[in-house]
Amino acid sequence: MTTPISTARAEAAHAEAANAEAASAEAAERRARWRDLLGSEWIKLWSLRSTGLVLGCLIVMYVYLAYKGAVSAYDAWPAMADWMKADWDLAHDAFDMPTFLLLQATVGTVGAMTVSGEYASGLIRTSLTAVPDRNRVMLAKVAVVAGVLAAVGLVLSTLIWAVTFMVFSDRIPSYSFSNPGVWRGILATTLMVPVCGLIGTALAALIRNTAGTVFAVLAFFLVGPVAVKGHVPLLGTDLRNHIADALPPYAWFRLCDMSHGRVVGHLQSVPAAWSALIGWGVVSVAVVVLMQRRRDV
Repeated sequence: MTTPISTARAEAAHAEAANAEAASAEAAERRARWRDLLGSEWIKLWSLRSTGLVLGCLIVMYVYLAYKGAVSAYDAWPAMADWMKADWDLAHDAFDMPTFLLLQATVGTVGAMTVSGEYASGLIRTSLTAVPDRNRVMLAKVAVVAGVLAAVGLVLSTLIWAVTFMVFSDRIPSYSFSNPGVWRGILATTLMVPVCGLIGTALAALIRNTAGTVFAVLAFFLVGPVAVKGHVPLLGTDLRNHIADALPPYAWFRLCDMSHGRVVGHLQSVPAAWSALIGWGVVSVAVVVLMQRRRDV
């Protein structure tokens, strides 16, 4: 004989099982949706042939520039004074900051085009119709952009050091990947490249105009670092130094620097440089997500 109590217990157990099954199905759908979103953003990024062409040309060009810099230093090595040889920093030849400003501006533009290109073509409306959750769409976009550019930074920095060590192998045999500071420079470049791309996406999310975004990216990466080191009215030397320390080019170069002997003037700390780079990345992601949530497409 079935009692009311046993019937209620059975119904409660059945409801609990149904809720657990529904939660499991929802979790599986969520995982699949993230996978689909990442795959969709991957296809969008590589649908333009210029993406692979630009990134490939950047790697080839900067490896070649590092090779030329190493050869130049190699040829000048016999005539150098002993005090210069004792404090020589190969990073100054391998990672020449003025030339890397162009790389940062280029990857910033690549990141910006992933956002501004969708607004210009209207594809963003299709994406948000298929997936109304704007946070997921934009997080998937920045995740793909950051992942691809981080891989570019890792490959580029590793090849640059490999070429530099190859050129100097018979004159400075003590230099290798095991030297202190080498892997810090590799990790810094691996972080710097995606951070610059994320800054580009943030500027695109703010401006939403292709021409205006490209101008802003070029001004930020090419004009800003140079202007802040010059004479700026109403800004003292200390304030200009602090602003420069917070910019990605100077923070990145501080992390690549292996010797202080050739550094003139202000020098920031390594933890401050890491904090600046990471901070730019976090703020850029927040801007992309918040701007998409608060503004219509």
